[in-house]
Amino acid sequence: MKFRVEHTFAGVSLADYERVYFDETFNEAMYKAVRLERKLVRRDETGGRLVRVVRVAPDRQLPAPVAKILGGAKIEYHEHLDYQLGSYRGSWRTEPSLLVDKIESRGTFGFEARGSSVLRWVEGEVKVKIFGVGSVIERFIVGDVEKSYDDVAAFTRQYLADKAKA
Repeated sequence: MKFRVEHTFAGVSLADYERVYFDETFNEAMYKAVRLERKLVRRDETGGRLVRVVRVAPDRQLPAPVAKILGGAKIEYHEHLDYQLGSYRGSWRTEPSLLVDKIESRGTFGFEARGSSVLRWVEGEVKVKIFGVGSVIERFIVGDVEKSYDDVAAFTRQYLADKAKA
């Protein structure tokens, strides 16, 4: 199942937004605000290329039917990010802790100037290869991803507003 989410952030330049987006202090606060446990596993910045791996565990229970199918009440995953600094484009993929050979998710993301604002977009595809219920799980995962990005956008807007006041 394919998805795309977009959010606009006012009063910030592309360079400043990029700096905030990859700032570890911001990320720790943001993940906490949207109820995601986060552990930085790897961060390498070489030749203007950023490679980051983060272990993520949503701090919420899966709906019972989904948990039964997946064999666990929570999903954890490693998010792999590859980004060329200053290009405002990157790619991502996740490795789930459950059913590694049955669940795939990957995509791209980017930032674009929109006047005195920045548009952040994320697009990707989630594939769940479980006969008869794969599409149900895909819809659940995509819905959760979209809601998380909406929550992240609200946090980011407040963070940027507070930073502008300081």
